[in-house]
Amino acid sequence: EKRRQQQQQHQQQQPQAKEEKVMKSCPYLSFVNRPLLDFDFEKRCSVSLIQENCYCCLTCGHFFAGRGPKTPAYTHALERENHFVFMHLENGRAFCLPDNYEIFDASLEDVRKVLFPRFTSEEIKRLEKEAIWSKALDGTEYLVGVVGLNRVENAKGVNSIVQSLARVEKLRAHFLSASLIRSDGNNNNNKNENDTLQSLCQRIWNKHNFRGHTSPDSFVRKLRKQIKLAHPEKLETDIDNLFNDPFATLRHFLTFVVPKKYVDELFRGELLMLNQKNKTQPFVFVPLKLPDAPLFRDVMEKNAIPQVALAELLKPFALKTAPEYLILAFVNRFSKNQFTKEVSKNPTIVTFPVKNLKIQASSAAGSNSNSNPFSYDLLANVDSAGKATVKHVDGNWYETNDLFVNEVLAQQVTLGETYVQIYKRVASP
Repeated sequence: EKRRQQQQQHQQQQPQAKEEKVMKSCPYLSFVNRPLLDFDFEKRCSVSLIQENCYCCLTCGHFFAGRGPKTPAYTHALERENHFVFMHLENGRAFCLPDNYEIFDASLEDVRKVLFPRFTSEEIKRLEKEAIWSKALDGTEYLVGVVGLNRVENAKGVNSIVQSLARVEKLRAHFLSASLIRSDGNNNNNKNENDTLQSLCQRIWNKHNFRGHTSPDSFVRKLRKQIKLAHPEKLETDIDNLFNDPFATLRHFLTFVVPKKYVDELFRGELLMLNQKNKTQPFVFVPLKLPDAPLFRDVMEKNAIPQVALAELLKPFALKTAPEYLILAFVNRFSKNQFTKEVSKNPTIVTFPVKNLKIQASSAAGSNSNSNPFSYDLLANVDSAGKATVKHVDGNWYETNDLFVNEVLAQQVTLGETYVQIYKRVASP
């Protein structure tokens, strides 16, 4: 009977203890320092370097593991003055340490919108139709969907390819419609989800960002780690060369990063090789070869920069199956000398239209019929320097060079040494 009475008393005290551990507000919320909060980087404890059960101190922005006594987060709250409010990086629950009670306050919703970018179907449709400007905490305005990306060391090709793929409407809608927030409320979920192309695309199109730029640091770290696990024999210099080259980066993305379903649905097509006895060849991108640069000077004793029209490079091909998005890659823009190991650049200028690129259909390739060619409009153009010039939903063009974003005229898109292009199929006029 005594044991039953003790159990009953314990059951009566337990809900009271839970109620005491929950507060709708907190007297320390004024110490939350939003300009210092940055969730773009790897979610890892700054003391123990573990990823499980990590919290962010909303006063200094550092990440710490645990919540109980003797954990890094608990110790940090005791050692630092006014560092009491912590938010779990996987489910967004807020706690006050060392008192260890949960905080329910609407003032922290803006922090959760940065930590977990979420989009409704109405917001996605609006982002596809109009340009939306937002304001960062420092007062600067930024265009949602065309924000600067931090340059990660030895990965200059990543930013340009990410900016280009973010123009593909169906792929972007797939990334934005997926929610990152946990519904199970598990406080020990160690799955790290700010290191994917999906989360990076969501941060680019998030109008609630505290800054007008974001960082692909955790995304690049994950890519490097995956390559090292799959190919331990690969040197760091080989991985650096992979992510410094926009074309090599694009090829890696289409093979290992972008979901295969969308690669097949959006980019895969079939070519008819007219100079190889009408041989058919499936493709995800069309490899085009530039003419070799001249070895000798012209009559004016100058090294003339050769030019070639894109239509001339596409003459040996016809589209048997036209993809919705056409990727063109000038594969010999850079070449490596087998003996000296030096990399040389082909300076040939390619002239191309921004609208209505015509590519002949296979039905008319070997006949006299007047079958309409396929028409494509340019969405993104990456030059040899790694700059990506992209077309926004409002029809304006923006040149992105890491953190720098500038609006340019459509006539300026064709001036550089193009390396990779993404076109969208349109109805023939």
